[in-house]
Amino acid sequence: MISRRSLACVLLTVFACLEVGAQQITGSIRGTVVDPSGAVVQSAAVSAQQTETGLTRTASTDRDGAYVLVELPIGHYQIRAEAKGYQKYLQEGILLEVNQTATVNVHLKLGAETQQVEVKADAQLVQSTVSSLGETVMEREILDLPLDGRNFSQLGTLQPGVVPLTPGLLQAGGPARQNQAYSVNGQRPESNNFLIDGADNVSAVDGGFVLKPPVDGIVEFRILTHNANAEFGRNTGSTTNIITRGGTNSFHGAVWEFLRNDVMDASDAFTRSVQPLKQNQFGATFGGPIIRDKTFFFGYYEGFRNRQGESVPATVPSQAERGGDFGELCTATSSFDPSGICGNPAGQLTFFGQKVPFNQMTLFTPIDPVATNVTPFFPLPNQGANGFIGTETLSENTDQFGVKLDHYLSHKDTLNFRYMYSSGPTTDPLSPAGANVPGFQWANTIARRTLWRKRLTSFRQPSSASRAFPICAISSCLTSTSIMSQRRT
Repeated sequence: MISRRSLACVLLTVFACLEVGAQQITGSIRGTVVDPSGAVVQSAAVSAQQTETGLTRTASTDRDGAYVLVELPIGHYQIRAEAKGYQKYLQEGILLEVNQTATVNVHLKLGAETQQVEVKADAQLVQSTVSSLGETVMEREILDLPLDGRNFSQLGTLQPGVVPLTPGLLQAGGPARQNQAYSVNGQRPESNNFLIDGADNVSAVDGGFVLKPPVDGIVEFRILTHNANAEFGRNTGSTTNIITRGGTNSFHGAVWEFLRNDVMDASDAFTRSVQPLKQNQFGATFGGPIIRDKTFFFGYYEGFRNRQGESVPATVPSQAERGGDFGELCTATSSFDPSGICGNPAGQLTFFGQKVPFNQMTLFTPIDPVATNVTPFFPLPNQGANGFIGTETLSENTDQFGVKLDHYLSHKDTLNFRYMYSSGPTTDPLSPAGANVPGFQWANTIARRTLWRKRLTSFRQPSSASRAFPICAISSCLTSTSIMSQRRT
């Protein structure tokens, strides 16, 4: 019979394995409490309260006067400190970002405990314990700065060392490079790591991101460009950690519709006509409290519809070449002699080393039935003898939605659930490469400075389907459940 000790070892091993690959989606605040003389204050009670949800975390200073508050959701905070023989202390204006370890030192003043010192100015946070390099793109930048297609990753290029993919690389890669976003510090685009609320969001096909939440569903994201912590291993490039928006004690939402069309567009230089374009991007978000100060929800939906013209020049067989007559290869630059041999060797057609008189291929061999069946799929030339240019319509239909639930069991225990889904079938009449002819957390603080956190995530990305007619259908979803608890023993 299995003993309790053996069972406990098995459970600890399982939980330890689940922890592998988990990344922080929160922040922490630490600091030192001192009196007017600069001496440290022991056993002072320090608490941090989130303004948006009322979540409160508490800690006591140790013999060195130091305190630490961990696993704090990102947002605005106020710090309170109390100690016997000192006035109460209140610091407001603290903005905590993702993966941030902020230092907020507290200076207590002697006096009655009924008195309070309030600091209203925004706190200047210092990350003296972090050596990684990176920047956080905040909510106002995400919502206010213009973005082509409302793609959040474009804001990443505002940071030093981050550059977009070159147009040539994008065109050569086709759909395989659409979500690679950028290159960091000279690394390949495939070397970047993408996370959503700490869960993997990396495509197994091209190494880019898969799920792209709307900008109204993102509260901030951070790009670690150098010397990231060990929790962000695996990739030699950057790590982009996206934090989705959650519910608060007030109801809030947004509705949007963006339209682009060809009404004011100029004519294409090659087709001498306006390329058709009709693009709609629409959606909504809504969130708020289910139980005030305890349970919150947030959801979003975004749809994308695009009908866009594509014009690519191609070389197609002429009417004569369809019947096996390739005499135009010679007559374009020279002429045939009486025996049917072209005066320009470059325009002479050969068959297994033997010159074909007058470039009439049917004199040696009949046209293969396979070629006869394939030829009707090639359009007739409309630009010179063998040139063709036409406009086909690219069709994109994307739908995505997400739901986020946060429940505070107590000021020490939290439960989070997230579900995201995206489906985006694309029909492209032009081949992306090659021929271009149209037609084809339970967390538990068991000691003062020890924290256990468990996060269970599931990520599914079906592979793309490819047929003779290039159709790409991709759907992806992410489920994340985390339970977090903090206790002291």
